[in-house]
Amino acid sequence: MGLLQKSLKARMTAYFLLVSVLVVVMLAAVTYFLAAETQKEMAIAQFDVTADHKEFEINRYISEQITVVKKIAELDELRSAADLLLGEAEGTEAYYKAYFELVEVLYLSTFLDSQAAPVSDLTEVFMLTKVGGRVFFSTQPSNEGEYRHSARYFTQGLKGTFLQEVYPTPKTGAPTLTVSTPLRSPSGELLGILAADIRLSVLVEIVSRKTGLGESGEAYLIDAHNRFISAERFGDASFPRGAHSQGIEAALKGESGEGLYDNYANVPVIGSYRWLPSLGLALISEVKASVALAPANRFGVMILVIGLLAVGLLSIGIYLIAVRICRPILAVTDTTLKISAGDLNQTAPVLTQDETGLLAQNFNCMIDQLKSTLEDLAEEQERSEHLLLNVLPAPIAERLKHGEDTIADSFAEVTILFADIVNFTPMSAKLSAAEVVGLLNEIFCAFDLLSERRGLEKIKTIGDAYMVGAGIPIPRDDHAEVIAEMALDMLEVIKGFNRRHDTDLSMRIGINSGPVVAGVIGTKKFVYDIWGDAVNTASRMESQGLKGGIQITEATHKHLRDKYVFADRGMVVIKGKGQMHTYILTGRKEKALN
Repeated sequence: MGLLQKSLKARMTAYFLLVSVLVVVMLAAVTYFLAAETQKEMAIAQFDVTADHKEFEINRYISEQITVVKKIAELDELRSAADLLLGEAEGTEAYYKAYFELVEVLYLSTFLDSQAAPVSDLTEVFMLTKVGGRVFFSTQPSNEGEYRHSARYFTQGLKGTFLQEVYPTPKTGAPTLTVSTPLRSPSGELLGILAADIRLSVLVEIVSRKTGLGESGEAYLIDAHNRFISAERFGDASFPRGAHSQGIEAALKGESGEGLYDNYANVPVIGSYRWLPSLGLALISEVKASVALAPANRFGVMILVIGLLAVGLLSIGIYLIAVRICRPILAVTDTTLKISAGDLNQTAPVLTQDETGLLAQNFNCMIDQLKSTLEDLAEEQERSEHLLLNVLPAPIAERLKHGEDTIADSFAEVTILFADIVNFTPMSAKLSAAEVVGLLNEIFCAFDLLSERRGLEKIKTIGDAYMVGAGIPIPRDDHAEVIAEMALDMLEVIKGFNRRHDTDLSMRIGINSGPVVAGVIGTKKFVYDIWGDAVNTASRMESQGLKGGIQITEATHKHLRDKYVFADRGMVVIKGKGQMHTYILTGRKEKALN
């Protein structure tokens, strides 16, 4: 540590090593993450293709089984045998004869024709009566006599061929997939339904094939109760509450997607998941993240090792260079320290004629430019301060300079004045642009002097309209009084203007008091403005006021009634506000008494 503090060469070499190692580590990390992301996307894309293929095979298999069941139900021999069986009384010799005839017909229908799929994938074929859903025939005789009237495959099977998604068998709770179709007599009369349970082990075999998954990948099916559709895993004590993971839960919500997450065994995997709505199953394809990302790990380690070796070689060269450039740089550094302390009259010694000497010369030129720039900046800052204070209130300008991005304040009680010069527009039509601006500037400059003298905040001017407020941005108790004084003074300003210019202008002034929100809007040509119902009401007081009059609201009248004289205008219909009680401010009570 002492060597680093005393030797610039050692510090330069150490800093280079530190920065270089950080860069190499960052490069290796970025390389790893990019490679890992690429590997992840490749694995996901491969899983999507594999899952598409597995879903296609599953759908094809299910479609084949549905076709087999429909063809069985359409066999004339079977329909006749079923009709005959239903017509015989149970326990009679005729009943047993019809029963075994139905068994024989069903057995012979194992292959419907040379192109059909075998029915060996149907674990149970059974028939139910149209009323009550009683099992009157089954390839598993122990189920005969049961009533399945509440089963969906019964209620829906009466309407047409129906595939009920995987559900738990009432007796064992094992997952079952059933297809049903109407069973009719040779004459077309509805006898009931023919149903069959499809062998789920075939679905498991289709999904479990390693094609596209690699040695460490796996694909499996989960039913709506978070259970594996696999005899080996069904009821596994390791998952008493079912299998859960981010992919499984998303798929069971009907979502399809992919990503990096922990699987049902809390092992990080890259997985693809999708919901098979017709089967009521989730199809999950996953591979361990450690296996999928192994190439990215090896690539990242290789980049890190090569980078560190390169840093070691470069460090030797950096040290040799540091020895040569150390002396003149230390001289420049010493000068820099003195200048940073505030002594801008310092100059760096030029010790060599090479690049470091040129550095010292340019450094000295920079100091000269810096002194000139600082002087210019001081002047410019003074002008900017003055300009900013002309645009914004001093407290608001100070907050902006301290870095506040959004300035917005609420004020519980302020008074706002809107004033408009009556007859100015017709008069300006007869004047040149310069004359119009000159006259308007004369009036508004007088208003500005009044506003500044009384400590008011000028908000803005729009054409020949003038807006000013009291109580913002610094609250004050006499906000209504100073606005009233401002309004009376403005009338005097207009009178004086008319005398000087032989004109017939007048003012229409509106005043209101109440809560407002004030703040700075915009990032270019920003402005300090106020909003709120109190502002809108003050504007309405002006626009629907009297020529040469100062119309105020009842809210402002409460503040002024003890010190000023008013004419009660009564209830007035104000646009957008309805009936309002307004007053006309006519003067000060002291003057009225005189």
